[in-house]
Amino acid sequence: MSRRFPWVLAPVEWSEQAWFTRGVWHAKPLFSHHTADRTVLATKRQLRAMGKRPGGQDPCAFLYFRCRKAGKLVFANLYLIEKAKPVRPMTPARQAALDKAMAARRTCRGCGETGWAELPKAHRTCEACLAEAGLEPDSYLHDYLVGDPTLTADEHAALTAAIPRQVGVRLAA
Repeated sequence: MSRRFPWVLAPVEWSEQAWFTRGVWHAKPLFSHHTADRTVLATKRQLRAMGKRPGGQDPCAFLYFRCRKAGKLVFANLYLIEKAKPVRPMTPARQAALDKAMAARRTCRGCGETGWAELPKAHRTCEACLAEAGLEPDSYLHDYLVGDPTLTADEHAALTAAIPRQVGVRLAA
């Protein structure tokens, strides 16, 4: 039984010597975990950690590994470090735009107050507004709540207890 990506000694575009690769994928050399030379090739995150960016260059190779959680192969682009450009500096306008976007994530849609932490994406409502609406903070119903509640939590519980449950009955369409 052969491997999906067998070892191949092949020439690469950035070196005069042949490298051991795992074959070719999308017409570029393919490397597995810990086989690509870290002094020559890097992923976008590795470039960012070095204070660099790809700078418009196309990936010169690919890295593959198996994601155990998802149970599938993941492919990452590899870029040449020597062709990478430095990261653009943060300008005051860009910083102001980022601050404004982060403030919008921390602003409650109910009361309009801005907190110190990012609010949940589903509803962007602070816990005080959720408690005022009569819902527990972890209830999924706050996503569908619009306007003022017409029933208190006790009235709602009494109403649902009064309705008999019918199991296995289908409604006619």
